[in-house]
Amino acid sequence: MNLKSGNKDLDDEELLQLLNRAKFNDSRALGKLCVHFYSKIYRFIYYRVNTVEDAEDLTSEVCLRVIKSIHEQKGSFYAWIFRIASNMITDHYRRRVVRSNVESVGESIEEMVDAGSKQSELIEQQNLRQALRRLTEEQQEVIVLKFIEGYDTDEIAHLVGKSTGAVRAIQFRALTALRNMSDMEKFIEKDRKI
Repeated sequence: MNLKSGNKDLDDEELLQLLNRAKFNDSRALGKLCVHFYSKIYRFIYYRVNTVEDAEDLTSEVCLRVIKSIHEQKGSFYAWIFRIASNMITDHYRRRVVRSNVESVGESIEEMVDAGSKQSELIEQQNLRQALRRLTEEQQEVIVLKFIEGYDTDEIAHLVGKSTGAVRAIQFRALTALRNMSDMEKFIEKDRKI
């Protein structure tokens, strides 16, 4: 199965060769694998955590976990690393006391603006991250893989270990929930103006 995300610089055969070399302690192959999947995993994590620093830290932890356990990897490499990332996010929230949304939104926007990014884009990203956090973990995973990473439904089904129909149902429920959140916010805003 040919899985993609934005710029895919490795075809399936190259990936398989790198994996085989990495499993035999080839540090160059391991390095190339980490470079190849880093941005994909970072984006996957970024939309599910509170801060840029958390996303960077968790992505680095995923890299370390991949390096430590590459010998045990079986099946789809992409499904394996996305599962590691998903587990790291779950562990992150179990270990950490979640701050209030208002406080974390303000801190995240300030940090990003200080980095020289455009404020309107940052607010839009933050709003998306807040909305995603209201979904179930399963819904978050499917929405990020579909609309941020660009995987098609069959690829997502393979990555998350579910049927295509189940992925479509999860996606439908998630989009309905997001739409309802948006409608509720418009209603509240309209009510405030009255």
